Amino acid sequence: MRHTTFSLTVIAACATGAATIAALALNVSASPSVVSTAAPHAVTQHVKSIAHKASPTKPSNTRSHKPATGTPKTSQLKPLLTGLLNRQGVPLAAYRTAEGGYVIQGTHDAQGKPDVGDITWSELQLTPGGAITANNPIDKAIADVRAWNSTNPTHPEGLKLRVEAGIHSPAWALNLGGQCYMVTDPTSGTSGCCPRFWTAQFSAAYYQFEAEMAAKYDSVPEIREVVMAKNTTVYNESLIRQIQSPSTVIALQRAGYSTPVDEQQQIQDIALLGSYWKHTHVAFAFNPYQTANPISEDEAFTQQLITSGRKALGTQLVLENNSLRQSFVSGHGTYQTMYAFMYQMGAPIGFQTATLAKVGSIQAVVTYAVSMQASSIELPTGYMGQFTPTQLMALGRPVV
Repeated sequence: MRHTTFSLTVIAACATGAATIAALALNVSASPSVVSTAAPHAVTQHVKSIAHKASPTKPSNTRSHKPATGTPKTSQLKPLLTGLLNRQGVPLAAYRTAEGGYVIQGTHDAQGKPDVGDITWSELQLTPGGAITANNPIDKAIADVRAWNSTNPTHPEGLKLRVEAGIHSPAWALNLGGQCYMVTDPTSGTSGCCPRFWTAQFSAAYYQFEAEMAAKYDSVPEIREVVMAKNTTVYNESLIRQIQSPSTVIALQRAGYSTPVDEQQQIQDIALLGSYWKHTHVAFAFNPYQTANPISEDEAFTQQLITSGRKALGTQLVLENNSLRQSFVSGHGTYQTMYAFMYQMGAPIGFQTATLAKVGSIQAVVTYAVSMQASSIELPTGYMGQFTPTQLMALGRPVV
C-alpha cells in the first residue's frame, strides 16, 4: 500500500541582484484511500457554501504605495517559501541541506523577554516614526542566507519574517491610546503589559512601522514570507486572547476591548498587508477565534476572516496555523473544522507545529500537513534530537 509522499526537490527561481534564489518544494503523491484518511474531515454544508462563494480571487493589477484593495499580480510575487523550516534562526550546518530555510530569530523585547522563534517590533524601531534599526537580525539573516545560497546553489534557502507586536511592542508604543494592561498566557506563563491595539493612536504607529518595513524589505529576494499582525497580545496569533486567564479577560474588558471592533480590525489588518507588501507572500496565523467580551470561542468568525482575507489578497495570502499536532489530525473539534475549511480554500497553506512535548509524532504531523497541501512546515524546537540530517531529508519519503 502506498502512503502519502513528502519529498524535497530543488526548484530554481530567478532573483533580482547578483544572487540566484531557489526554494525547496514539497511534492505530494498519495493514493486516494490515504488522502481520504489523512485529509481534514468533512465540514457542514454551510461551510461548503461559504467556501464555494469565497474561492481564491485572481489577483488584480492594482499597485500603489497607499493602502488599497487591489493585490499584486502573481508574476510580481517572489517565489513562495517552501520546505521544512527551522523556527529559531539559523539551523546547524549539517541540517541546512534538508531544510528550505528558517524563521528569523530576534534577541529580546522592550520588556526584557527573550524572543523565541521571532523578532519583535521593539528591536526594529527604537523611536516613534523612526527608521528601521540598522544591522538588525533581519539584515544579518539576509546576509547569512545570501552567502549560503551563493556557495550551496543546489540547496538554497529562503527566510520567513515574523514580527511580534502586543507585549513585544517598543516601550514608546505601549501606552498609545491609553495605559497598557497586563496579559498572561495560561499555557506558557508569559506575561507582559499589552498596548490597546484597537485604538487609532496605536494603529497609526503600527502601520507607519509596517510601511517602513515593507519599504526596506519587500524587494529583498531572500525574504519569501512576512507575518505581521497588529491585533495581537502575547504571540503573533491575532485570534488568541488568553481567555483561560481570568485576570487577562478582566484587564481587556477594563481597557475597553470590544469584540465587534476587534473583528472589524482583524478583517482590515489582513487586507492592509497587501497594501504595503507588493512582492512578498504574506501570512496570517489562524486559530478558532477567542473573544474576551463576551468570553467565547467563535470558529465561524475564523472562517469569515479566512474568506475575507483570500478575497482581498488572493493567493498572496498564506493560510497558516501555529498549533499543528497529532491529536488535531483526526477527530472532531474546532481545530479540525478550521483545518477542513483551510483545505477547501486551497493553497498556499503553511504550518508551525506544536512544541516537541505536545506535537506527538513529527512524521505523522508532516504527512498530514502535506495532505493539506502545505508549502512549508516549521518544525518544533528539539527536532534535531529526534532526526539525523539524513533522516530529516528522508522524512516523508514513500513508505511501502
